[in-house]
Amino acid sequence: MKWAMTILLALAIAGCGEVKQEEAKIAANNAAEEAAVKRMIVSQGETIPGHPKLTELGKVQGICGRPPAYDDASSSASVGLKHAAYDRFGDKVDGIIRVDSFFVIGNAASATMEPGSSEGHMECRGTAVHFEQ
Repeated sequence: MKWAMTILLALAIAGCGEVKQEEAKIAANNAAEEAAVKRMIVSQGETIPGHPKLTELGKVQGICGRPPAYDDASSSASVGLKHAAYDRFGDKVDGIIRVDSFFVIGNAASATMEPGSSEGHMECRGTAVHFEQ
């Protein structure tokens, strides 16, 4: 019986070590994603000032707080779009161009409701790009 308790205790201690390792790995991944999202530049136009050569990675779409016309590139309203770009293309994304937005009607709303009501949300879409050197 004593031997079984020793084995169970050893397994419990080993399990805690694995949990801590996984926790550290998740924290590192979250930090890397946040750093990548912070450096992304969002533009409604075809270009990003100061970066004449761009490689298009592909289309992205994500939730945004309000239309990008009311945004500047560092606004938190585009964070959902930036995270969507990171989820799809990883840290290769330096910016998002040709950004526009549209209103998505919620399940409980009727089609006649106006944008900005509580029965829906704004989504943004654009093209993720990588800066060429």
